[in-house]
Amino acid sequence: MLHDEVRQARIDAGLSVMQVAELAGVPRKRIYELERGANVTLETLRRIVAVIPGLTHVTLGGMRMAASNVNEDEIRRAALDLFDVAKRLMLAVGPPSRNASTPHTAVGAVRFKPGTVSERETAERLEREVRSGKHKRRRKDQA
Repeated sequence: MLHDEVRQARIDAGLSVMQVAELAGVPRKRIYELERGANVTLETLRRIVAVIPGLTHVTLGGMRMAASNVNEDEIRRAALDLFDVAKRLMLAVGPPSRNASTPHTAVGAVRFKPGTVSERETAERLEREVRSGKHKRRRKDQA
């Protein structure tokens, strides 16, 4: 049953009810209610399941559902690794040749113009923005 799966996964992860409540942003009382088999909203269930590592499936009624636990720090590290690889690749390739024929430029693409900011400088600026979280603020400001 759902409440047994959640409780066992929490215990296996070494998390207390208080820790799960804090991580999920729900009252501790809701964790106790869920683990006793009481009704909770789907949103509360989603929040709780998302913070318990190792909880891959839950059974709701007669339906077995996959639980997706997203680790935002892991996603950020992967994105920074990707930026690093892209930066090294751009440095290895160098600027485009003046003789290179580019039949089509994609909509929204920016062509390299000698004397402007280099790809390296752009990659480093983007990396600084991602590390500082500035790219998130810019999106919010534009919205």
